[in-house]
Amino acid sequence: MDRLMRDVRFAMRGFRRTPGFAVATILILGIGIGMAAATVTVYDAVLLRKLPVIAQDRVVLPRILDKVGVALDVQPPQLAAFNREARTMQGVAGVTHGGANDSPFTDGTRSLMLRMAGVTGNFFDVLNTRPIIGRLIATRDDVTGAPNIMVLSYGAWQRQFHGDSSVVGRRLNSPYYPAPFTIVGVAPPGLDYPAGIEAWIAATPAGGGMMNVVARLAPSASPAVAGAELFEFMKRDPVMRTYMSAARSNATTLPQAIVGDVKPALSMLAAAVGLLLLIVCVNIGNLLLSRAASRSRELAVRRALGASSGDITRQLFVESAVLAVAGGLFGLACAEGLVRAVIVTAPSELPRLDMVRLGGAPLAWCAATTLLTLLVFGLAPALLASGRDLATPLRFDSRSGRESKRSRRFRQTLVASQVALALVVLVGGSLLARSFIRLERIHLGYAPDNLSFLSISISWERLGKSQSRIDAVYDDLSRQLHAVPGVVATSPVLVGPYIAPDMFLTKVVTETGPSASSDRAVLLPVSIGGPELLRTFGIGLIRGREFLPAEVAEGAARVAILSEATARLLWPGQDAIGKRFRSTFDSSATAWVTVVGVADNVRYRRLKEAQPMMYVPWREFAWGGSVAIRTTRPLASMQHELERAVHAANPNIDLWATRAANEFLDTVLAQPRLSATLLSALGLVATLLAAIGLYAIMAAAVREQTREIGVRMALGATPERVRSDVLRAALSVTAVGAVVGLGVAIVGTQLLAKLLFEVSPTDPLSIGGACALLVVTAAAAAYVPARRATRIDPVQALRAD
Repeated sequence: MDRLMRDVRFAMRGFRRTPGFAVATILILGIGIGMAAATVTVYDAVLLRKLPVIAQDRVVLPRILDKVGVALDVQPPQLAAFNREARTMQGVAGVTHGGANDSPFTDGTRSLMLRMAGVTGNFFDVLNTRPIIGRLIATRDDVTGAPNIMVLSYGAWQRQFHGDSSVVGRRLNSPYYPAPFTIVGVAPPGLDYPAGIEAWIAATPAGGGMMNVVARLAPSASPAVAGAELFEFMKRDPVMRTYMSAARSNATTLPQAIVGDVKPALSMLAAAVGLLLLIVCVNIGNLLLSRAASRSRELAVRRALGASSGDITRQLFVESAVLAVAGGLFGLACAEGLVRAVIVTAPSELPRLDMVRLGGAPLAWCAATTLLTLLVFGLAPALLASGRDLATPLRFDSRSGRESKRSRRFRQTLVASQVALALVVLVGGSLLARSFIRLERIHLGYAPDNLSFLSISISWERLGKSQSRIDAVYDDLSRQLHAVPGVVATSPVLVGPYIAPDMFLTKVVTETGPSASSDRAVLLPVSIGGPELLRTFGIGLIRGREFLPAEVAEGAARVAILSEATARLLWPGQDAIGKRFRSTFDSSATAWVTVVGVADNVRYRRLKEAQPMMYVPWREFAWGGSVAIRTTRPLASMQHELERAVHAANPNIDLWATRAANEFLDTVLAQPRLSATLLSALGLVATLLAAIGLYAIMAAAVREQTREIGVRMALGATPERVRSDVLRAALSVTAVGAVVGLGVAIVGTQLLAKLLFEVSPTDPLSIGGACALLVVTAAAAAYVPARRATRIDPVQALRAD
């Protein structure tokens, strides 16, 4: 122990003499371990760790997709019949949900919002999962007349109820249901289906609605066979038969459905972190080899004075261990901070976020990789010294240099490899950043600034469910909202932007086109609005007019406003104004609807594409209590006035939530923003590490060539010539690495194609910008040693031993 402590003290004295080396090594280790461990932790939790489901790959989601890729879900009676008849599935359950829509509840005097999904009673049995506390929904819970129950997600239990086990039995009241919901249990962590769901309730037959199919495969069945069986079953249904000739079947496993959207981004980030970790290892090795070259004479002298190879090896091992401990602790702190930052900033759509915890295999793997590099390169000088005669290192001096040409060339190769790897990561980050900028600046077709959405809770049981009462509620509400200073337009809406893109669809057949039973009928997204619809959203009117107040009244003639894409789809090359069609958005589907206006295309349900849209007066569709308003003032400054206006309209309704349109936009941009930010940060860190490596090798080269540079300057070489020679040597190493890295980047960025928006994987601006940044950084790193070379005093250099 005394010998070990003596070696530790000796190592600390050595580091005090070379603080730059010690600090650089610890920083590089910490950054490498921290960033790698944090990213691998997220990757492991989201993609690699198994779901809390028995035989997770045997749970499938069979789908029927129409000719444009829209999923055709099934009704509860169809689902029950399919469950009885299915041969390739052991159990068939159903799920219905409205995307990321929040539902209001009260817990005593506290208000909270939960994203809910309705499930059949056998849903959790099909998954074959177990609760953390309490119980899950059972078959006795989805029958008409059963009490309202709720199962919380693990994340909602932690966020909303702070992990309180006494939550079981607590009752939550909803303005949309006459009876409260009793919390009966908490689901296990990581069960994020459907995406973003915070609570499951029992879907009773009386509730109606379309459902997604979730099934457990029979032992010999495959997902494709299950999808084909659902397809054949739906072809026999008289209602769905008209959709099927141009449709196709599709089936994914539950893990694929949960992580499908984020898997490419996380896989890309994991690959980038792997490259960064490799750069860290190369950089550490380069720093240690540089230090070893400067200590070769010292080690030879110690051996000549009687130190054994074991003594030197032990001392170098202790030095490496001290650096490893310091770098590991710093890396642990970095990793913990980065993981916390990811949890806070990650989009809510990132699945299984409640599973992300630092520790275990990811941290151990990253730490072991970098620390092994530290030990191998740290002990290399001792291993080389033990097999070398003592005379050779002692003959090295400042005239001949302490580093062989082969060793110097090897270190240059390491630096070039760092440059190549850094360029690959930097190009990827540049592409994603440019793609995100394109996405952020995209023309939406509507004006999100000063557009807000109000969620109004209306107890229809208390107010009565008649259409006349619903109409009266909105009419009073509209008048009161218009009386608020700053409100310039209002309109009822179904949902906010980018929520439930495949819901609220309607089948459309034109007057002169195919019959309503034809498989050529078009399935379109439908939205609702009032006379101020286009003004509220800031949507441009191309032809025709907006809705008239009389057309929004109950019993008025059916009219619609179409987006330009919808008009072209239904009547290519014709003017759609005055044309008529039938639609299934009401129960009869017999009334003719007249087109009165054609509006600009909007990116309202999906950001990356402008879906065809159809707008109808709100009284022709089920309005649930969401209102869009356009204001001249920020939403935050109007909150209290809006609440008073809602209460003035009717004391039985409440304003539960207000959200600006830009908040919805930020939500859908969160994932590409996070991917672009992380990969760009990794690219910048990789570039910085490559610059550190280049600086180290050039600084060592200048030290080795002190006498040579002194002789050249004594013979008349100018400082500018010496400086340019040093810079030329540095940039030649950079150029070799950049050429190799550019070739790898052009091939590797093809894997980013699915993540890019309106940017090619070989975008010259992104690649050129990354190369320019790398070259400038390399030149800056080499400039300091080059400038130092010009300050060498020829007399002192010639006198050096």
